[in-house]
This record gives sequence, structure tokens and C-alpha cells, in this order.
Amino acid sequence: MIRLAAAAAIVAITPLPSSAAVMIGTQIVDTRLTGTIAAAPLDPSGSDAATRAGTISAAAQLVESGGFPAVRGRSSVVAELSSAERGRVTFQRTLTPGGVDSGNAVTASSANYRYFFATDTEAVFEVDWGVSAFGEGADGQLPGQSVSLAMRGGAAALLKIGPLGNGASGDTQLLLAPGSYEFRIEDAFAPQASAGQSSGLSSQYSFAIRAVPEPATWALMLVGFGAVGMAARRARKGSAFSVRRT
Repeated sequence: MIRLAAAAAIVAITPLPSSAAVMIGTQIVDTRLTGTIAAAPLDPSGSDAATRAGTISAAAQLVESGGFPAVRGRSSVVAELSSAERGRVTFQRTLTPGGVDSGNAVTASSANYRYFFATDTEAVFEVDWGVSAFGEGADGQLPGQSVSLAMRGGAAALLKIGPLGNGASGDTQLLLAPGSYEFRIEDAFAPQASAGQSSGLSSQYSFAIRAVPEPATWALMLVGFGAVGMAARRARKGSAFSVRRT
């Protein structure tokens, strides 16, 4: 028992990279809807930004309920950053322009999320997603989004996924060198809706940034696990010996 406790202590005190290696930056969310409702051009938009952990959101809507059928266009982005290393972003857009003869339309929509962060050690960036979409998007395509990650100020994307359309789900990860980065989620083909045609997109993304243990840390962990295994084998042998003697 003493050997097992000592070996477990070796594992317990093995130092791991501090989560403070990842520094929180700025979150920005934006959304916009442009259309014609009751013969009047409308262009509402919303945006928000924060440099703290927490929830930020943006919302826009085109609504005219006096006519028949009612016209509705709604868009929202909600970003929940629980820490510098972990977050979740949810998009929701529903465009319902009314009857074919109404002349109403949502001619353009957009929604995006940006997160700027920095890491002073090697890190693994992980992201997973799920997307549901219907109707029509830009260029006649099904609505869809794209995900990208790049060095801040860099032109080339280190990671590019999309377009992610209806039913798309999955996950991926990327090893990052120390530096400053920009994570983006934005429209590949934004929902649009002419009179009498509904369109929309709903999606959720979760991401995490994990520090990579240094080689010396891995070595200490392996030594600790090895010591636990040796102590366990010795304990089993000692137990068997005691049974035979009795």
C-alpha cells in the first residue's frame, strides 16, 4: 500500500503546462439583414464585442405583422466563452417573407463570429460543428457556413473548413505554434428568401485550445505510470505469497 501511494504521488505532482499559456483576446459577433418589407427597404444590423469570458450576442430582425401573411426575418449569434481556452457559438436565422404576391423579400443576410487569442506555448486547437439549413442561399446554393483559423494579420488560412451545409457535422484539430491567432465562423452561402420562399440556417460550434505537454513533462508522466504498474505487480505477488503460506 505504501508503494502504491508513493507511486500515485509521483503522478499527482507531475507538472502540466498551465492553462494561463493561452491568453484571452477579443470576441466579435455581427449579424445583418437586408430586405424589402411592405415596399420599404430595411437594413437592420447588430454587433457586439468583448475582451472577457462570458456571453456576448448580436441580433437583427425584419418584422411586419400587420399584413397577411406576416413577414418575419430574424438572425442571431450567441457566443459563450467560458475561459480563454473554451467556447461555444450558436447561429440562428429564419427568413419568412410572406406570400408570393406580397413583393416582400430578404435579399441579403450575414452573420459571423471572430475570436482573437494568443498562446505562448505549443497548443492543440480543436473544433466541432453541427449545421442545419433549408431554402436558398447566395448564388442559388443551399445556405452554408465556413470555419477558418489563421495567424493574426496573416493572409493564408492554417485551417479552412466548408462550406458546411444541411446535415454537416464533424470535428477536427490543428497543432499551433506559439503566436497570435484569429478564429472565424462566417457565411459561405448566406440564407436569402424571395417572396413566398422561406430560408434559414441553424448551427453550433464548440472549440477548445489545449496546451501540449513538453517532452520533460511526458517523461515524468511515463515514469510515474511505470512506478504505479511496478507497485501494483509487487502488491499482487505479495498477496499471492501470503495466501500460499496460510
